[in-house]
Amino acid sequence: MILKLYRGHDRLTIILIVLTGFLVWLQPLMHPVEHLLIYDTDPMPLYKLFIGLVRANLFAGTLVSFIMVMVTGFYLVNFNARLFFINERTFLPAIVFILLSGYFTALQTLSPVLIASFLIVVAVDRILGSYRKQGVAYNFFDASILIGTASLVYFNAIWFFIAVIAGIILLRAVNIREIVLSLVGLLVPYVFVTAAYYLSGADLHTLGDTLSHNLSGQSSAYYWSPLMTVISVINSLMLLIGMAHLWSVFNTKKVRSRKTFALLLWLMVIAVAAFLFVPSVSVEIFIIFMVPATYFLTHYMVFRGNKKMANVMFAIVFISVLILQLS
Repeated sequence: MILKLYRGHDRLTIILIVLTGFLVWLQPLMHPVEHLLIYDTDPMPLYKLFIGLVRANLFAGTLVSFIMVMVTGFYLVNFNARLFFINERTFLPAIVFILLSGYFTALQTLSPVLIASFLIVVAVDRILGSYRKQGVAYNFFDASILIGTASLVYFNAIWFFIAVIAGIILLRAVNIREIVLSLVGLLVPYVFVTAAYYLSGADLHTLGDTLSHNLSGQSSAYYWSPLMTVISVINSLMLLIGMAHLWSVFNTKKVRSRKTFALLLWLMVIAVAAFLFVPSVSVEIFIIFMVPATYFLTHYMVFRGNKKMANVMFAIVFISVLILQLS
């Protein structure tokens, strides 16, 4: 079955994943289009720099996003290889994330959330690095700086600071110094940006207006076509099956693995809550949602006793993206 092709550990598997990623992004790379969303009309400071560099060339912007997807996908592989919470060294997280990146075709262009999602993954990596660390863990300070930096690219990444606090609760005996350090870390990127505005003579009110607009502005309504709705329901059911399977074996996992999956679940909850309750958030937040979804699906595909069901799940994800790319 098709799943077996992507479960190898050799260079051919890597080449196959890269080729598949290229095919998923072939249409937007060949015919790049501009989708103006709320974060494009009033971009955050760091994203504004990216726009200045590549906005004149739509292909360059799309290529940057494609590269970010590939880098994030393979970082997810490395992340699991080091923490080993899925208990198998596999390239499946890369191919699953890369496939899911083609789910919302409107986001296959220069998008701040693709850059922010990578920074959030690295932040989660730093959070989990605090496990059983003696004394004050400065990992949370590092993670908060990454979240703050991500929010200067895509403002609504700031909500994932909640995951930092959740990490302190999950992994540590709650230490007020670590919470304070985390808050300071979140503010550090904003201090640097404010200083840069001040030293360059830029209007600080403009920065305040940008923050306000990216927080409370109304995002563009996303059109859920009947086809998209059906595919979303089917894939959501697949994800729920994967999560239910993980829950059924949750207590057999090592403590660190359980805490890792719990923190990933926090990412998922934060993304859904932001989508439902923050007016400036639209479907782009699901790029970040796809990070934990990737691991839950991968776990099911690796450990499902009935390999036929695992192959069916992978085929559904694969075919869903193919249909959406061709529609």
